[in-house]
Amino acid sequence: MDLDGNNYFMFKIVFPTSNGVVVQSGEKKVISVTNCDGQKKLKSFLDKNKIIFWHFPFMRGIQYFLCGIYAQFCALIMCADLCGTKQKVKESKLKKYYTKKLIILVLVAVGAVIFASVGLGVAPGKLGYLLVDYHGSTILRNFVIMLLKIAFFYVFLLFLRVFPSVCEFFRFNRAGDVAFFGGNSVKNKRKCPARPLNFLNFVIFVFVLDFAVISLCGASFGFWFNLLFHVAILLLCMSVGFEILNLLEKCKIAWIKNLAYVTAGLVYAKPSTTHIETALVAFTELGLLENQKGREFMSDESRAFSVVYNEVKNKLASAGVNDKSETDWLIATVLGKNRAEIKLVSTITERQYQDIMKATARRAKGESLDNIFGFTEFYGLTFDVNKKVLTPRMETEILVEQVLKCAKNFKNPTILDLGTGSGAIAVAVAKNCDAEVTAIDISKNALATAEENARKNGVKIEFLHSNLFDGLKRKRKFDIIVSNPPYIASEDIKGLDKNVRECDPILALDGGEDGLDFYRSIIPTSTKRLNAGGKLFLEIGKGQGRDVRKIMRECGFDEIKTIKDYNKIERVICGKYK
Repeated sequence: MDLDGNNYFMFKIVFPTSNGVVVQSGEKKVISVTNCDGQKKLKSFLDKNKIIFWHFPFMRGIQYFLCGIYAQFCALIMCADLCGTKQKVKESKLKKYYTKKLIILVLVAVGAVIFASVGLGVAPGKLGYLLVDYHGSTILRNFVIMLLKIAFFYVFLLFLRVFPSVCEFFRFNRAGDVAFFGGNSVKNKRKCPARPLNFLNFVIFVFVLDFAVISLCGASFGFWFNLLFHVAILLLCMSVGFEILNLLEKCKIAWIKNLAYVTAGLVYAKPSTTHIETALVAFTELGLLENQKGREFMSDESRAFSVVYNEVKNKLASAGVNDKSETDWLIATVLGKNRAEIKLVSTITERQYQDIMKATARRAKGESLDNIFGFTEFYGLTFDVNKKVLTPRMETEILVEQVLKCAKNFKNPTILDLGTGSGAIAVAVAKNCDAEVTAIDISKNALATAEENARKNGVKIEFLHSNLFDGLKRKRKFDIIVSNPPYIASEDIKGLDKNVRECDPILALDGGEDGLDFYRSIIPTSTKRLNAGGKLFLEIGKGQGRDVRKIMRECGFDEIKTIKDYNKIERVICGKYK
C-alpha cells in the first residue's frame, strides 16, 4: 500500500486475535470474528485512536508502534466480547471460553516481557563473554551477543506455537494479509506474499533491529543512562524500521519484497478457509464504509451484508465459479435490486439469507443463474429463459449491434431471425429500430417462450414455426437475415461447461461433425431470400471464421467482414449478396 501523498487514508492496519481480526483505516474500524459455533459476526464503528502523522517520515513509525500496541490489546478484548451469544444457556460457557483464551494471550505477553529482560538481557551477554573472553575483540564479542539475542528471540517465538490460542493468533494474522492483497475468493490465495508493514511483523522487526543496535553499541554507563539510552534506541528503531519496511512494501521486485519473510514468518501460521473468510468479511465491510457516505455502523450483526456476500462468493469459488459478477447478480436478484444497489445494503433478513443460500447451492451444482431465476438480461432487456431455449450470451449483443447499424441503411427494413430461440435477437432488434421483424424456430416450445418475451418487452414480431426457410412463402425476401445457429462440433459438446451442457438444449448447440452444418444450409439458401443489396449476419464459433468466409464467397457474397468479441475472438461475420 502506497504511503505517499494523499494515499495515507487508504492504509489499512490488521490486528489479529485468536478468534478473528480487526481492520482499521483512519477512524473506521471493523471487527470480524468466528465464534465456536462457526458463526461469523461483524461490528463496525469509529475509533479516534488513529495515526495522524502519516506525512511525517520517522515520526509515523513511532506512532504506528505505540498506537498499534494499544489497538492490538483493545482488539483482543473487543473480539472476545463480540463472540458472546444472546442465548442465556450458552452465555456463561462462552464467556469463560473466550476469557480463558484472552488470559492465555495476556500471560504470554507478560511472559515475553520477563523473557526479554532475563533471557535476552542476561543470558546472551554471559554466553558472549564465554565465547569471546575479556581479552578478545570487543566488536566481535558484541556481534556474537547480537546473534545470540536474535537467536534466543526467534526460538522463543517458535516455542509460542505450542499454545493453541497463539497459533490461532498467527493464523488470523496471516489471513489478514491474504485478505489485504485482495482477490475474489479464498481459493488460490494462500500463497500471497508477506506484507512488510503487517503490524506484528513491524513489531518483531523493531525488536530485532533494537537487539542488533544495542548489542553492537555495548554501552554501559549506569542504570539511568542505560535506561534512557535503550528507550532512545527503541524509538529510533521504530522510526527507521518503519521506513525500511515501507520501502519493501513499495518495492516491485519479488525477491526483495520477500525479504519480509525473515521476520514475518515468525508471526505467520497457515490459515484455514474459515480464517481467510473471516478476514475477507472485515475487508469487504471496511471497503463499503470507505466508499459509501452515510453507511450505518453495525453492532454484533451475524447477518451483515459483508458476511453473507463473502459466504456466497467463497461457496461459488469452491465449486469453480470464480466470476465475482455471479455473486453480485445472485444476491441482487434475490433482493430485487441491481448490482449497484446491493452495496448499500447493511443487513440481510433471515428469509433473504435462506433464499440466497438456496440459489447459491443450485449455482454451485452447475445450474446457471438464468435457469435458477427463470430470466436473464440481454441488450438492456429482460428475457424469460428455460431449458427449452438457449440462454442468450453477452457476445451475441455484438451481433445485435451490427444488425442495428446495418438497418439504418434501409428504409422500413425487413429482418429475418433464423432459429430465434428465446427471441433475444429478434426482440432486441425490434425494440431498437423501426423494422418489420420475422422470427423462425423449429421448436414450438422455443417459439412460445419467444412470443412471451416479445409481449413482455412490448414489441410486435411475426413468429413462424419452420425448419429454417422451409415455412416461408416461395417469393418472400428480406433486407437482412440474422442467425445465431448451433455451431458446436458434436464431439465437443461433452466437453462443455456443465452449466451449458445440462441447462441449454442440445438442439441449440449441436452444429454437426465440424460445427458447420447449419452454415452450409443457411448461406446458400439465404441468397434466394435476400433483396438486392441485402446482408447476412451470422454468429460463429472460435476458429470458424475462415471456413464460413469461404462458404460465403462461394455462394456469391462480397464485402465480407468479421467482427471480434470482447476476448478478441472472431464472433460475427457478415456479407452482402451481389
